[in-house]
Amino acid sequence: MLHRSLLPLSAALLVGAASAATAQDVMVVAKPHYKILLENDHVRVVENTLAPGEKDAMHTHPAGWFYVTRGGRMKVVFASGKSEVWTPRTGEAGWSPPEAPHTSENVGKEPMTYVLVEVKDASRGAAGGQPE
Repeated sequence: MLHRSLLPLSAALLVGAASAATAQDVMVVAKPHYKILLENDHVRVVENTLAPGEKDAMHTHPAGWFYVTRGGRMKVVFASGKSEVWTPRTGEAGWSPPEAPHTSENVGKEPMTYVLVEVKDASRGAAGGQPE
């Protein structure tokens, strides 16, 4: 039996583990907001559109490239409790490392849309060669 003083810590660890364990592929947990534009053995290209107030369930993304087709304001809350607000402009693009479990919510006044090219295996061809 757990010592009484360890119960709060144990509960917190279980809640954190449950949150991380429930984080899933975005196409499983947030399918209404995502559309697959292309998928092959190397990448999956998805488009995400969130109307004001819409929120995606806890999910993850592998490393990839993004392009914002309609800028906006998105609150991202990580399973760790850390949160940030992303305010990209239309036309903004960049590389994103793998993302830890998080939710995404459009906290702006307009719909926000971006395209994400998720790299299925970023290590293949890393030395400049062709994927095997």
